[in-house]
Amino acid sequence: MSDNETGVVKAGPNKTVVALLAVVAVLLVAIVVIILVQKPAAAPVATAPTTGTGTTAMGGTPSAPAADVAFDKATATKVAAGVTPEEHVKAYFDALVKDDYKTAYALLPLDKKAAQDEATFASQLADYDVQKFTIDDAKVTDTGAEITATASMAGGDFQYLWTFVKDGDTWYVKSRTLPGMGG
Repeated sequence: MSDNETGVVKAGPNKTVVALLAVVAVLLVAIVVIILVQKPAAAPVATAPTTGTGTTAMGGTPSAPAADVAFDKATATKVAAGVTPEEHVKAYFDALVKDDYKTAYALLPLDKKAAQDEATFASQLADYDVQKFTIDDAKVTDTGAEITATASMAGGDFQYLWTFVKDGDTWYVKSRTLPGMGG
């Protein structure tokens, strides 16, 4: 479109609309970037990590963030006498499958117990609906153990890493983390 007297080409309504749409698109991208940058570290990630079973962990993190509690044998959760770390982890997941949240809560490491009370834990795990689990790997030494297990829930499969410390004949639960989910 041009002005017949001056010969100057003027932007038509279509070019103005395109320019405004471009500005809006740039602003939307900026807002999305700001939101993503400001997300807390514990927020679920869009890309689900691969578990040891070849499945992916999807959805939210199925545990409360651990409280800042240092591991101390004096206060740590003890594994029952005669029970191996692998059997301890199996007992935890067996309890979840049976909706026995009181038993499962008692088997947690101290930092997880400090992060939420038993009622909150039970409510949260009831929502997750643990249907089954597998023990993926068990590495046991004279002084410690690492047990990897995958729980199948309504929201997907989640792989947990349990660590244990041995002192004499007593095993202690050191931690339970979700390695692919930032802890």
